[in-house]
Amino acid sequence: MLPHFQSRIKIFFSIIVIAFSLASCSVSKYFKNYVYVSDTLKSSHFNVQPYKVPTLRVGDRIAITVTALNPLAAQAFNQISASASGQSSGGGSGATGYLINSTGNIQFPQLGDIKVEGLTTDSVGKVIENKLLDFLKQPTVSVSQTNYNINVLGEVTRPGVVNVPDGKMTILEAISRSGDLTLMGKRENVLVIRENNGKREFGRVDLSSNNLFNSPFYYMQQGDFVYVDVNPLKLKQADNTITNRVSMVSIFITMITALLVLKNSLK
Repeated sequence: MLPHFQSRIKIFFSIIVIAFSLASCSVSKYFKNYVYVSDTLKSSHFNVQPYKVPTLRVGDRIAITVTALNPLAAQAFNQISASASGQSSGGGSGATGYLINSTGNIQFPQLGDIKVEGLTTDSVGKVIENKLLDFLKQPTVSVSQTNYNINVLGEVTRPGVVNVPDGKMTILEAISRSGDLTLMGKRENVLVIRENNGKREFGRVDLSSNNLFNSPFYYMQQGDFVYVDVNPLKLKQADNTITNRVSMVSIFITMITALLVLKNSLK
């Protein structure tokens, strides 16, 4: 009776060990590839793509704030600016800022047309400051782009439009603002669609490699589209995980059966 009981005990614990081994293997295989810039840990240093301050293009909108030695005089310009921005928005609801028209100009009150296409926001501020010297003492002009947006689509948690208030964002920040990639997201081949001088560019970025830091698509540009495709291998892994879970249920049932058999043997 005792040897027979010991044999059943060994079988029971063997089933438990096999069940936990299968569970740990399936989890390890499923999650081992969900890593960003995994090869960074192997490098002591790497190159980073130099950041280029973006220049304004036709269709962009800019907000302009004027200050001066005489605040009341500057305030008058800002009040005019607020009403003019609504006129230059083309009647669009909720649109703010001066619209850069098809000729690359904005229409600023009392100063007329100002060429801003191809300039940075800081450069536009300096141009307007110089023009305002005839009206204000020690004018200071702050310029910001109000429609700097990135579009993130595909296998991310919250696809949609990401606003860039300071005009500087990396692809990692854009994805982070979108809630990160889903488990099915393909990190090795993220597509970036960009428009430059009327032409569309298509770039690929590998988020699993530190080479992305030296990619021309590491820093986002106004109007970029980031598309994260579904990874068929990970989709297959998910299917395998479901299969493994079904197997785990079967193993659990087997364990319960073994336990019942053991219980009956003790009677």
